[in-house]
Amino acid sequence: MDTFPATLLQITVTAPILIGLVLIAGRSLPRSFASGFALGGFALPAALAPWLLVLWSSENTTVGQFQSTGLWGFNFGLNGLSAPLLAMTAIVGLAAGIKALTQEVESRNTYLGLILFMLGGTLGVFGTNHLIGFYFFHEFALIPTFILTLFWGGEGRRPAAMQMAIYLTVGAMASLAGILIAIEASGMGFAQANFGDVAHGLQSANHLPAAVGALVLFGLGTLASLFPFHSWAAPGYSAAPTPVSMIHAGALKKFGLYGIILVGLSSLDITGGRLGDWFLWMAVANVVIVGFICIAQRDLKQLVSWSSVAHMGPVFLGIWVCGKSGKADGLDAAAFLMVAHGLSCAALFLLANAVRTRAGTYRLDALGGMASRAPILAALFIAATMASIGLPGFGNFWGEIGVFLSLRDQSLWLQAIIASSVVISAVYALRAVAATFFGPASESLEKRFASAPFGDLGWAERTAVGLLLLASMAIGFKPALVTKSTNEVTKLVTTYSQHNAKAPVKAVPAQPVKR
Repeated sequence: MDTFPATLLQITVTAPILIGLVLIAGRSLPRSFASGFALGGFALPAALAPWLLVLWSSENTTVGQFQSTGLWGFNFGLNGLSAPLLAMTAIVGLAAGIKALTQEVESRNTYLGLILFMLGGTLGVFGTNHLIGFYFFHEFALIPTFILTLFWGGEGRRPAAMQMAIYLTVGAMASLAGILIAIEASGMGFAQANFGDVAHGLQSANHLPAAVGALVLFGLGTLASLFPFHSWAAPGYSAAPTPVSMIHAGALKKFGLYGIILVGLSSLDITGGRLGDWFLWMAVANVVIVGFICIAQRDLKQLVSWSSVAHMGPVFLGIWVCGKSGKADGLDAAAFLMVAHGLSCAALFLLANAVRTRAGTYRLDALGGMASRAPILAALFIAATMASIGLPGFGNFWGEIGVFLSLRDQSLWLQAIIASSVVISAVYALRAVAATFFGPASESLEKRFASAPFGDLGWAERTAVGLLLLASMAIGFKPALVTKSTNEVTKLVTTYSQHNAKAPVKAVPAQPVKR
C-alpha cells in the first residue's frame, strides 16, 4: 500500500470531523482560538484533496486506489471519479467555511462544528470505496444539515427542514434497499462490499429484476433532485444558512449522481427497457419544466436554488446516453459537469447572500442599481452567472457542450433540449443580473442606503468567491485536470453498461492497492 497518499486521504476526511467534535464539545472556547481552529479544519482538506488529485492523475494507471482502513473500520480509497469530486468538495468547503467564520450567530462554536461535521461527511462520501461506508458518510453529513437548517436557517426553515428530512430519508432508504440487494446478488459480504468488487460480482450473477435498478435510480435520484422527486431541494437550500446551501447543493447532492454512476450504471440496467424511458423523460423534465420554474422566480435565492435543480438535467442526460449508447463521452461530460456545477453553484449562493446582507432582501423587485454601489460584488456575480450558464473559459462549458455532443447519435430533439437549457438559463440568469445590479434602484433600497449605507464585498467574501471562480477557470482552461482522472473510470463503467448486464464482461474491476 502506498501509505503516504493513503494517510493524506484519511487526514482529509477525518480532520474536519475531529475538529468539529472539539468545537462542539468546547462551546466555551475563546472566539479567536475557535476561529483559528475551525479555519484549520476547513483549510486542511482544501490543501490535501487537490494534492491527492494531482498524485492520482500523475500515476500511469487509474486501476489502483489510495486504499486504507481508517475511521470506523471503513475502507478509504479513491477512484478516477471520486478524486476530482473530493477536490471540488474540499474547495467548496473552504469557501463555505470562510463565509461561516464571518457570520454572527448564536452558539457560534456549535454552528462551526456542525458545518465541519457536514463537510467531513461529504468528503467521506467521495473518500471511501466501500458501499456501506459511502452510505454511512452521506447520512453522517445529512444529520448536521437538518440541524443547521432547523436552528440557524432563515424564513420557512421549519417546514423546509421537515420536507427535506422526509424526502431524503425515503430516498436514502430506497437506495439502501437496492444497494443491499445488489451486494447480496454479487456474492460479496458486507466487509468486501467495495464498488469494484460488487460490480465484478454482478457480472456472473443472474440478471437482477428491474425493480432493483428502480430502487437505486429513484432513491439516489431523489437525493440528487431528479424530477419529480425534486421539490424538497429549492425550499431546503433557500431556508438553510448560506454555508450549508453551498456545501449541500454544491457537493453533498453529488452523492446521488455518484451513486447512480458507480452502482446503477456500472452494476444495474438502469437505462434499459421502460426504466430507461422513465429516466430519460425525468431528465428532460429537469431541464425544461424546472427551467421554466426558474424563469417564474422573483426571489434571488429561490432562483439560485431552483437553477441548481435545473442544472442536474444535463448531468442525468449524460448518464442516460452513456448507458443507452455504450459510449463514454456522455458520462465523461456528466462527470465534468458535476465538478464544475459544484463550484459555480456555491459561488452563486454566497453572492446571493452578499446581496441580501446589503439590500436586506432577496426580492428582485426590491433591488436594482447595486452595481454603482458594490461594483466588485456586481462583477463577481456576473462572472459566477456566466460560469453557471456555460460561458467558455469556465468549467461548465465543457460539461454542457460534452453532453450536447454525446447526444448526436440519439436524436435531434434531445440535442435541441440541451441547447434550450442554455437559452432558458441565460434568460433567467441575465434577468436576475439586470434586476439586481442595473437600472434604477427600488425605493426601499434607496431608503436603506440613505439610512445605512452599505459597502462592497469584504476581503473574506472576495477570497471565498475568488477561490471558487479561479478553480472553475482552472478546469475551464485545462480540462485535463479533471478528465485525466475520470476518463479511464468512465471507460470501465461503460464496458459493463454497454452490455446491459447480458454477458460476462470486464466491468469496473476490484481495485488493487497502489504499490
